[in-house]
Amino acid sequence: MTDLANPTLLHKTVVGTRGSGSEALMNHLAFNYFAPRGLLALPMTICEGGDNGVYGDKLTFAGLMVFDVSLESGIVERGRLPFVDPEQAAGTGATCGTWWADSTSLVKRSIFMEDFAYGLSDTQLKVAQVDALSDVLHSVSLR
Repeated sequence: MTDLANPTLLHKTVVGTRGSGSEALMNHLAFNYFAPRGLLALPMTICEGGDNGVYGDKLTFAGLMVFDVSLESGIVERGRLPFVDPEQAAGTGATCGTWWADSTSLVKRSIFMEDFAYGLSDTQLKVAQVDALSDVLHSVSLR
């Protein structure tokens, strides 16, 4: 039985280390939950290497992360729609920073439409199938 007066944590997942960021941290419109399919999309800039109060300084991902979400299975990563190759991120705005000063990400919004996920940044729109997110089908420059 659910007790709304005393909620409990059932599931959680950790993404990246200190220095990682998401537009969804400061803008609720960047958070996208598609209930009919149990899909959650979060724009992410993931940094690794941080520990014991030190910020991660190695950019490992910049793009859209998609998760399967259910009460039974919890939060399970489905895949990632990349926007920047971490090795070539210089000058793209994808950086590791401090959460209070730079808690954004390149991707600002996302859309689920049928079997496709769309990610939108200030400069590009990308689309991939939900079941093959790393294989970008189309990329449109918005410059």
